[in-house]
Amino acid sequence: MTERRPLTHHEILRLIEPFAGRGRHVDLAASDRIERRLLFKPIVHGDDAEVFEGAIEVLQLEDLRPSVWRLIRTTKLPTGETAQLVTEGSDLGELLDRIESVSLRTHFVGVGDVVLARSYRLDPTARVPGDPFLMALTTAEARLNGLTLSVKTSTARGYPAEIELSPQEEQPHELPDDLLAALGWNWGLLRRRGTGWIGTLRAPGREPDRSRRVETALERGVAHLAQTLAEPPRQFHQKFARARWGVAFRRTIPLLGAVALFAGALAMVFIDVPQDSPLALMMFNAPPILLATLFTLQEMPRLEIPSAPRPSRAPSWFPGRAQNVRPSPEGGESPEGGASPEKGTGPENVRSSQNVAGPQTILPSEV
Repeated sequence: MTERRPLTHHEILRLIEPFAGRGRHVDLAASDRIERRLLFKPIVHGDDAEVFEGAIEVLQLEDLRPSVWRLIRTTKLPTGETAQLVTEGSDLGELLDRIESVSLRTHFVGVGDVVLARSYRLDPTARVPGDPFLMALTTAEARLNGLTLSVKTSTARGYPAEIELSPQEEQPHELPDDLLAALGWNWGLLRRRGTGWIGTLRAPGREPDRSRRVETALERGVAHLAQTLAEPPRQFHQKFARARWGVAFRRTIPLLGAVALFAGALAMVFIDVPQDSPLALMMFNAPPILLATLFTLQEMPRLEIPSAPRPSRAPSWFPGRAQNVRPSPEGGESPEGGASPEKGTGPENVRSSQNVAGPQTILPSEV
C-alpha cells in the first residue's frame, strides 16, 4: 500500500474549481492537506433561507481512494440540531449537483415543539425510474425535554435501526423498558447502557421504502416521547395499559414456544410413532432446524417471565422536577405554590380561610 502524499497547491486549485464557480470558497486554515481533506467556508443563511434563520452550512471534501471523493454537507441550526448529507463519486461537479439538489429543509421536520434532524446518504441507482440517485436515511436525532433521541440505521438489509436515549443534564428515573415497545411490534424494548438506554426499531424492506418507513415511525416515536415526558409517569400506564400487557405477552412468546416444544417431546414418549412416519421424521430433524432458525434472527430471543406492568408512583420523570410538583387531594399533581382545583383564589375563599385560622394575637393598638 503506497502512502498518499499531501495535497499540493495545484491540486487544490483544480479541486475547488467547480465549487468556486458557485460561490463556495475553500477554507485553507481549516483544511488538512496531509489527510487530503478540504473544508469550505461556512455559509450562514439569513431569514430568506429555505430553512431556519441562522442555519450554518459547511461542505467538506475527502479523498477516499484514487479517483473517488466523498462530499459531506453539514447543516447546523442555531438551536443545536445537526444533519449531514453524504455522497461519493469521481466527478466533483456531479457530487456538488447531488448535494445542492436536496433542500436543506429535507433534513429537519418539526414534530410539535421538537425538531427531528435527519441525515442521509446519496447513492447512484438505476432501480428507481426517473431518480438518478437513492437517498437513504443514516442517522436521526431529536432533543426532547431532558432526553436526546439518537437513531442509527444499518446498511445491512433486514437489520433493525439502533435507538439510544441519553440524558441531557439531569439523570431521569428508571424508564420503563416498554416505553417505546408500547407503540407496536416494530419497536423493541429499552435496555440500560451506562447512563442511557438503547433499543431497536425494525426496518424491513429495501431502500428507499425502508427509509420512509423509519422516518414515519420516528415522527410517531418523537411525538409519543414528547407527550409522555411532559406528563406524570403514571399517565403512561393509563394511556397504554392494554398495549403494555400486549408487550408483556409478546415477551413470553419465546418461553411459551420452548415450553410447547418440551411438552411435545415429552408427549411423544408415551405415543407409539412408527419410525417411517412423517411425524417421526419431523421430530428427528426439529433440533437442527430450530438451531438454524435461531442463527437467522437479527435478535436472539430471550427466555424470560416479564413482570406485570404497573403505573409509576414518581411525580415526575426527573427527580429535580418533582420538587415543583405536589400531590393534590385527589392524588394528582399540581405546581408548587399553585392553587388546587378544589379551592379557588377569590375573595370568598380568602375570607373563609381567615375564619378557620387558629387563634390570633391582638395588638395593644387594636384594643
